[in-house]
Amino acid sequence: MKSHKLSQVLTHKNLKAATLFSQSHLCSFFSSTLQSNTTQQTQTLSPKILTNIPPEITHELLHSYIQSSQWHFIEHLAPNLTPSLIKTTLLNLHKTPELALKFTTHIGFRHVFDIKTRCLAIAVISRLPSPKPTLQLLKETLSSGIASIRGVFEELALARDELGTKSSILYDFLIRASCELKRSDDAFECFNIMKEKGFVPKIETYNDMLSLCSRLNSTERAWVLYAEMLKMRITSSVYTYNIMINLLCKERKLKKAEEFIGFMESLGVKPNVVTYSTIIHGYCLKGRIEGAQMVLNIMESRGVEPNSYTYSSFISGMCKEGRLEEATEVFGKMKDNELVPSAVTYNILIDAYCNKGDLGMAFTYRDEMVKQGIVPTASTYNLLIHALFMEGKMGEADDMIKEMGEKGIRLDSIT
Repeated sequence: MKSHKLSQVLTHKNLKAATLFSQSHLCSFFSSTLQSNTTQQTQTLSPKILTNIPPEITHELLHSYIQSSQWHFIEHLAPNLTPSLIKTTLLNLHKTPELALKFTTHIGFRHVFDIKTRCLAIAVISRLPSPKPTLQLLKETLSSGIASIRGVFEELALARDELGTKSSILYDFLIRASCELKRSDDAFECFNIMKEKGFVPKIETYNDMLSLCSRLNSTERAWVLYAEMLKMRITSSVYTYNIMINLLCKERKLKKAEEFIGFMESLGVKPNVVTYSTIIHGYCLKGRIEGAQMVLNIMESRGVEPNSYTYSSFISGMCKEGRLEEATEVFGKMKDNELVPSAVTYNILIDAYCNKGDLGMAFTYRDEMVKQGIVPTASTYNLLIHALFMEGKMGEADDMIKEMGEKGIRLDSIT
């Protein structure tokens, strides 16, 4: 009778404790408990005591739970896992990085792992075909402040050696993660450590660093890095040249940007639509529409078709120069070529017609973009609201603000 009561307690009150054990552990635990305890102890045995009894966790038991995808067990065990046990488990999973990723996710990468174990986990997971999980874990590690960039690099080196990996891809990933976090100093420090240790970054890594320099307007740093590439005889890709051409355009060195195309071609690298569109955009920003047109002609003569960005640059440049009719013609040509304008392109035209005082055409373009399935942005509404306000149409402006709220578009400071 008493054994029956104990069974009821264990069945209904201690499911959480039971999940912490394999069947063999449960049997041995329960049998020894029933044999050693007196009748009085059995009656007073509380569910709380059973719940707090830690299981005997071994790496074999842990590995079996992982192999059978019993992740709820893993989550319960997480608080009792030592760095040593986690490390052994990760080493056992080095040939199955997908399981290593699930393991680290379920036990909590941020809370359970120290820097050494984190870097080992990252090294194992870096064997996955997709770099995204590795980059995410690296960004979490860098953002946590658990170690300096040099500290992370050194721990990744130790993990790499422990796994017997010859590839230096981990270091490239570390630079890429730094670039995605916009940490240029970390990226360059990691780059310098790689060089110190005799590793050559991949061209994609150089491109990530050059692109970051461009976004941060660190043009001088970008040219120093590019000179380093040439010194190390790294073969540039079309993406590399596009970044450098963009830098020249930012520096308003449009002639040199055009000359760079010839330099590319002399090395057997064929310019693409981005190459030409970047220079066209540079000319349009300076209001030099004829120069942009010349580049467009060269582009088309070489069989490179303009894209939406190419046309949008022309439309923007023409509108700024007050050449609204020509901009409208280019917009028509863009649609004739079955290129879908973006919200930005529509906003450029809406802004131009608002400035001209032609609200009818401005709203026509707004209606057209909606028919095309392009959702008007806060900028679209701000342009129209401002134009209505300037014409004293306060009621209509108020209606537009209400419409923004109905469509879930947040009002910003400009609104």
